Amino acid sequence: MKERFLMIRSYRLISRRMSTLNCANVNKLRELFSYGVEAVKPRSLFEGYYKTASEIHESFNHVQKRYHVIGFGKAVLGMAVQMEKLLGHRLCSGCISIPVGTSERFAGDVEFSLSPNTVIEIIECARDNLPDERSLMAASKIRQIADSMTSEDILCVLVSGGGSALLCLPKAPITLPEKLQIIKSLSTAGASIDELNYVRIALSDVKGGQLALQAKNAFRVYSYVISDIVGDPIELIASGPTVIPKWVDVNRKAKDVLIKYGLWGKPSSVAMQIIEQPRDNGDKTNTDNNELFLLGSNAVAVNCIVQRAQSEGLKCIVLSKQVEGNVAELSAMYVELAAILHNFKKGHLSESVMTDKFGTLLLKLKCTDAEKVEFIRQVVDWKEDPLLIVGAGEPTVCVSGSGKGGRNQELALRFSYGLHALENVPDSVCFLSAGTDGIDGPTDAAGAIGGAFVANEYRESFQRDGTSFIENNDSYRFYEALNSGYYFVKTGHTGTNVMDLHMLLIDS
Repeated sequence: MKERFLMIRSYRLISRRMSTLNCANVNKLRELFSYGVEAVKPRSLFEGYYKTASEIHESFNHVQKRYHVIGFGKAVLGMAVQMEKLLGHRLCSGCISIPVGTSERFAGDVEFSLSPNTVIEIIECARDNLPDERSLMAASKIRQIADSMTSEDILCVLVSGGGSALLCLPKAPITLPEKLQIIKSLSTAGASIDELNYVRIALSDVKGGQLALQAKNAFRVYSYVISDIVGDPIELIASGPTVIPKWVDVNRKAKDVLIKYGLWGKPSSVAMQIIEQPRDNGDKTNTDNNELFLLGSNAVAVNCIVQRAQSEGLKCIVLSKQVEGNVAELSAMYVELAAILHNFKKGHLSESVMTDKFGTLLLKLKCTDAEKVEFIRQVVDWKEDPLLIVGAGEPTVCVSGSGKGGRNQELALRFSYGLHALENVPDSVCFLSAGTDGIDGPTDAAGAIGGAFVANEYRESFQRDGTSFIENNDSYRFYEALNSGYYFVKTGHTGTNVMDLHMLLIDS
């Protein structure tokens, strides 16, 4: 009896210690995520790009010209604040389109507060990242400003992720509901952001460089861009309103996307007619006044996380900044990654076997041979140390259920149950997946924490597993029910957007 009592007491002590360790790891990942997000807020990016007053780019030095600011995207309010400071009295007019609730969310925050007498009109629209009638109004006003430019005017265009929904002007005679239904169908089917934006461009009167054509009479058109797309293709960020696609037949690409997802022939006949028509990119000689500057991307956030982690003595490896794919496949990859790392660190895998396994795994991420060699070298060198793996990108999710959630929450939940199904992988392995914009699907969460401990805790709390939540795409309700939502990552709207961040902590 005494022996049994000691065993139970020992188990409870271990459980309590593991819970403490899990809490520490969860908090550590949340903290690192916050540092990454802070690094890509507009003020940080502008200060990083224009380091001192003497280094201010010539785009701000046309002292005799009138400046005008237009913008669209989740990071645009903060960008507009920085532009207002840089331009001062030379700023003559402006209009920005930002998500509903942004002004209220950042009320009193100087980094997101335009001056009391600002000339920049703010239009809030596109609730839940879906274009609406106010998106149309914003796009019309912004296009009108672009069209009014003369040789005495400079147009500064602020562009960031989310801009596609915030600057929406369907090509007549297609209607907003028709266009929205097409985009919703593609998104539900798992189309990537690149694919969505090709279709958006084909059906738009402002995207795909058409806003730049409207401003052809301006002295200069300067676009300042924060990337939210893997690989930073400027022509697709916010569907590229100031980038004329000279390298690809956009309408042909849009048709290919609709065919790929079985939607060609299903959209309205009007939409198909528009896509089938030759695209008029106007007189390209009139866009010589157009320049673009990439202010920031997920590389900035990743580098900040790495530096912060290393400053705290944590070994850190960057997996990839171009993570893509469906979350069902991606979660399995992260589970495999965690298992290989844990088993190698514990001596259950030889270096040669580990190298072979990682070679296959990293191939799925399209890593180069040099990147694979460096990754494996670091794993070997830091075999005895806790290890943080950092990834970044924009996965997709196929929605077949009727639940509530987002790709980051579902990725974390799938990881939890994938890891839980393995043997000999400890509870201390911890995973975070969250969007830098603070919004994951139509929810108030940026993402969630994953690990076998999440699945274990759910079973202990409800006496059943939670895999049905995965099947119903209901990750939000799973996390909401568990421990009062403790494993959510919630930041509120962050005022920026450089895709998603993933962190895998192997603390064993």
